[in-house]
Amino acid sequence: MKKLASLAAASLLTAFLAGCSAPVAPTSLSSNADAYFFQQNTTYSYTYSQDKTTSNPVATYGVTPPVTYGSFLSLVSQNQSGTTDTLLLFKNRVTSDGTVNCILSNSPTDIGIIVLKGTLDLGAAWYADTAQKIQANVVGKYAEYYLPGRQIHYSDVVVVKYTDSRAASDLYVIRYFARGYGLILERTITGITSEISNLQLISFQGSLSNANPDTKHDHWFNSNGHYIANMKPDDIFDK
Repeated sequence: MKKLASLAAASLLTAFLAGCSAPVAPTSLSSNADAYFFQQNTTYSYTYSQDKTTSNPVATYGVTPPVTYGSFLSLVSQNQSGTTDTLLLFKNRVTSDGTVNCILSNSPTDIGIIVLKGTLDLGAAWYADTAQKIQANVVGKYAEYYLPGRQIHYSDVVVVKYTDSRAASDLYVIRYFARGYGLILERTITGITSEISNLQLISFQGSLSNANPDTKHDHWFNSNGHYIANMKPDDIFDK
């Protein structure tokens, strides 16, 4: 009986110590690139605002099947005027080792650049072009990100910064990609006070993205998934 009592006490002590042990570290918030890229669905439509366009600053674009060059899908305007302006071309390419490259292009005659690649851990880096002149770096993740103006926000956003070794050191591009949506914000920055262009996804399939407030918005994630810094109201990269 004493032996049984001792065994029971030992079991209780073990259970107690297990309950007091340090919690398991959260898994990394890394995700595959294609989850944050445009989806290959021709029923989707995207409405973007562009501050560099004066004639038609807001336009809706539908996904069209691959063009003949390079198997790109296109985001083509759906304006009633009948114009067929193309905003972007996109495709995924899987390398021999299984890595997914997400490619954007501005023209069917351009091979484009790799805007997302592989697993998007914080700090991940790759060359975005074949000449290895454009360096891409994953510089942040958001649980919730508010577009400038703070009226529209998206969940689960990765931030990638692109620097071109051939350009001035203070000229760079920042792109924000939301899971399930693709590109939601693109900003071209020069110097500490100037922004050359700004492209924002303001609706998807005719419905505004989730605009409900979130108390954890605008925080960085570290590699363990912890909030570590409260960011500026709109964008740390705006200046």
